[in-house]
Amino acid sequence: MKPSTLWCSLALLFGWLLVPGAQAAKGIIQFSADAIQRTPDRPPMQARIHVGADAVRSEYEMDGQRFIEIVRKGERVLINPARKEYLIQPGGGAPLPQRQTPAPPGTSPCQGVPGVTCHLLGKETVNGRAAEKWEFVAQANGREVRSLHWIDVKKRFPVRQLFPDGSLVEMRLTGHETLDGRKVEKWEVRQTRPDGQTRVSWQWHDPRLHIAIREALPGGYVRELKHIRVGPQDPALFRIPAGYRPITPAASLPPAGH
Repeated sequence: MKPSTLWCSLALLFGWLLVPGAQAAKGIIQFSADAIQRTPDRPPMQARIHVGADAVRSEYEMDGQRFIEIVRKGERVLINPARKEYLIQPGGGAPLPQRQTPAPPGTSPCQGVPGVTCHLLGKETVNGRAAEKWEFVAQANGREVRSLHWIDVKKRFPVRQLFPDGSLVEMRLTGHETLDGRKVEKWEVRQTRPDGQTRVSWQWHDPRLHIAIREALPGGYVRELKHIRVGPQDPALFRIPAGYRPITPAASLPPAGH
């Protein structure tokens, strides 16, 4: 199996942890957890993740093999323990979960986002939440692309987003629950396409970690974090083990014994 296929599978597990447009600041919270994805027609996908100060490690099995992925600033590292090999993919950035203390009100949500500028247009109330209305201006194919984003003053993530094609995404707090012993907020996410069709999903946000630890999508798709343990992670978890052999990006990681 080629590394690109493995990374695609991992993206299905962990990409949903990111909150589009969220603005974070200092106060990183480290933790470990089991990441699980359930679909109606396939066996569950599961991985063990460790979120450190500046990197994320995930351990999982695929086709009977154990793999480790380390995502850190500027690169992704895929490790095959059975073959004692590793592959480095540069330029991947560090897609860490938005698990940090929210920034103060008025902080630009474009900080650290290349090629995008933000303009604060004012304050409004969206589904009972106080929000800042921001215009995002980006460059695409030589022209400006503008979109509107209403950022929750307290949570610092978007509770409404209006995109250039007319697509609209809104979030509404519907209540509070307890998941796996953690107190969470349940949010409805309503996506409306330009043709008027809508799709409703649900997210359970952990106020302490500042991420969604569960998401339920239409059709019976569920992604969640379980057995969360908050605390410092061993820095050795995010290093390549000694004695492992590097391979080139063009190579694949074949099954052990081949």
